[in-house]
Amino acid sequence: MAAVALSEKVLSAKSIICDVEGTTTSISFVKETLFPYALKNVEEYLRKNWSEDATKTVVQALREQADEDKKAELEGVIPIPAEDSESIIPDVVKNVEWQMSQDRKTGSLKTLQGLVWAKGYKDGTIKGHVYDDVQKAFEQWTENGRKVYIYSSGSVEAQKLLFEHSEQGNLLKYLTGHYDTKVGGKREKESYQSIVKNIDVSAEDVLFLTDIVAEAKAAKEAGLNVVLLERPGNAELSEEDRKEFTVIKTFSDLSFETVPEENGTSANGKRKIDETIEAPEEDKAQEPPAKLVKVEDGKKSEEIANGKSDEKVAEEVAESKTPVASKEGEAVLKKSDEPEGKKEAEEQMEVDAE
Repeated sequence: MAAVALSEKVLSAKSIICDVEGTTTSISFVKETLFPYALKNVEEYLRKNWSEDATKTVVQALREQADEDKKAELEGVIPIPAEDSESIIPDVVKNVEWQMSQDRKTGSLKTLQGLVWAKGYKDGTIKGHVYDDVQKAFEQWTENGRKVYIYSSGSVEAQKLLFEHSEQGNLLKYLTGHYDTKVGGKREKESYQSIVKNIDVSAEDVLFLTDIVAEAKAAKEAGLNVVLLERPGNAELSEEDRKEFTVIKTFSDLSFETVPEENGTSANGKRKIDETIEAPEEDKAQEPPAKLVKVEDGKKSEEIANGKSDEKVAEEVAESKTPVASKEGEAVLKKSDEPEGKKEAEEQMEVDAE
């Protein structure tokens, strides 16, 4: 197969956001495995977990969605009575069946599906499908200094279940964060702007991988680099689509240059763990970006500002005794200067602590 021509911006992207259905995972798996399992087991799940807070919350969300659908005069909508008793379970099930028959992607439906799928994943009934190239690509991308995120209409919980219990093993170790429709619709440019702001990078340093042209256009409007996936079973791409976007058939068509780490990297792009101290990075996508707390990087030490290499500073830090702020805001140790410089060192500690 001929090599795919990739732009310099695509090749130098530091963060990669992946869609799921049709990109990392086959559409047939979603349609033929996940959806039938949810339909078959939703009533049992509701009866066994009716008193759980998670169930009460999702049922209320389904009820509110049904009310909105009724006001919008959607044909066939199934209302859910304003009661807490188990007698309304048949109405909830019918509402779910109706939404799924319409291939709707409402947040309440996706949340309930995720709750139902959890049992299937955990007891081994379901194994998450990912294409053969996915695990290797995730591994190479992260080893080369890139961060990988997931953005899907499926709930964050459902995403994590799929990648944790995949046919290729637990892939969560390669993923930095997850986003679902709480951040916004996938066909709205504002959603991508919010994600870029949340992960604190420039839009031009982000690559979005998807199979849906409308999503690709929204991401492009937001300033992201975009590549379309042409997987088996995906919707046909027009000639106009192929002219506007780069199209690949597999993740192996993407070959990135190494992204340098601020605290040093090895020759093949892997982090030198013994030369940097990093705080564990949390998955930021549990709430919309506006509600998330951003942890700012700590200031560089005085030695770095004065021109010393990160590697030299790291060696000195390992032998030191006085705590100052490291690059990631954690405490490291620094040997004190001569006695007459002690006051200046203490003042620097106070500044760094701020």
